[in-house]
Amino acid sequence: MSPKRLPFYIIIIVGLLLYLGTVFFDFSYLDDQSLILENQFIIGNLSNIGQIFTEDAFFSDKNFYYRPLLNLSLMLDAQVSGFHAWGYHLTNVFIHILVASLLFALLKRLKVSEKRSLFLSLFFLVHPVLVQAVAWIPGRNDSLLAVFVLATFLFFLKFLEKSRPKDYVWCLIFFLLAIFTKEAAIVIPFLLGFYYLFLNEKKISVQDKAMFFLGAGAVIFLWYVMRSLAIDQGIGGLKQVYISILENSPALIVGFGKFFLPFNLAIMPVLRDVNIYYGLSAVVLFLIFVFTKRLAKKWIAFGLVWFILFMLPAFVNPNPVDFYYLLLLEHRLYLPFIGLILMFSSFKLPERGLARKILIEKASVCLGALVLILFLVLAALHLPNYQNRITFWEFAVQKSPTSPLANRNLGAMYYFDNRTEEARQHFLKALELNPLEVMAHNNLAVIYLDEGQLDEAEAELKAELEINPGYDKALNNLQRLYILKNEVR
Repeated sequence: MSPKRLPFYIIIIVGLLLYLGTVFFDFSYLDDQSLILENQFIIGNLSNIGQIFTEDAFFSDKNFYYRPLLNLSLMLDAQVSGFHAWGYHLTNVFIHILVASLLFALLKRLKVSEKRSLFLSLFFLVHPVLVQAVAWIPGRNDSLLAVFVLATFLFFLKFLEKSRPKDYVWCLIFFLLAIFTKEAAIVIPFLLGFYYLFLNEKKISVQDKAMFFLGAGAVIFLWYVMRSLAIDQGIGGLKQVYISILENSPALIVGFGKFFLPFNLAIMPVLRDVNIYYGLSAVVLFLIFVFTKRLAKKWIAFGLVWFILFMLPAFVNPNPVDFYYLLLLEHRLYLPFIGLILMFSSFKLPERGLARKILIEKASVCLGALVLILFLVLAALHLPNYQNRITFWEFAVQKSPTSPLANRNLGAMYYFDNRTEEARQHFLKALELNPLEVMAHNNLAVIYLDEGQLDEAEAELKAELEINPGYDKALNNLQRLYILKNEVR
């Protein structure tokens, strides 16, 4: 076994030990049913590959997201496992291992020691907060994006070092793949520009700079044109963007806290259900590192810029009325956490005497090992929450009891399992939390129809259509109701 390959083998083994069991997990019925199960005819046939580039991510006319490479990856999975969840989960595991391996390669290129690079890569690999990006199939949005972002950055560094045209071309290719995976990739040129201005030691010619940023502009223009052809909906204007960012700004502290203290994990984090003290404690811990000069200033700046740049796109909500109660889904921390990893790659141990230095190094190794073991255990304990639709939504309600969406969807899962009374209670709870919660009235109506309570069902369906005009399932159920009443209209 080559010593150079040993770190990669360690990453692969640890990743498989932790996550391989997810191949036995089922679908969660949060976006995976929309992306996969409801679009079997499209993604199940490779001849439809062109369609994924001409329609939105959910193949609907009311969506905001344009992510053709995400859909392409799901289409390829469908050729392997059909519409059984194991193939999609297995791909997620391999992508996560690939990201950790690319992170190791990036740290090495940034001249971080091999031991520290391996520790930080394993830290990322087993971090409990990132379980959602691996165990939840649609979390691939961010892990697949991370593959292309890291590859873009690696080739950008090569381009800065040697000014070779092929590195420039590969950098643009991976940027293209990134932005066609998820919209958040649009911040990459800003990130690379920041690195060039403040951290790069070797300057490149004006011609090379112009060539690179013209190329990046061409990639963005191509993406914008293709997205515009596929989706009519924009981002809602600057005012909406500003409001979304302002309303979700506490997520910066919450996300920062979960990096250091991943003990308040949730599937549907709601602001009023989140313990923000974890985040504030993490900020204090971080300031200690800063004031004791254990971190290099330039890497503090770059890490924070990376963290914030990849956090901000998650705050832009195309449907603030429908999803106002969401704070930050944890898979969206996947890329921001890499910025914090890069920041701590510059950590310096105290240097006061040889004996003391050796002692501190040994203590650091032991502490690092304990952290990895602790995070590995926490991740393993968190994984069963993603096992199937019931465990997924029960955990969502447990951790976010004031989330109308979590209660509504748990009710739907209970209904599918013939647990009608439990379903009813969660539909009522969802409406108590948000009287305008879409689909909740319709779901209640279905229960009343099953029980023969036609007047109650009619009232719920009419309430649903007042909130959600044109909702096809409510209209179909209303027609069914009138047939049952012998009053076809």
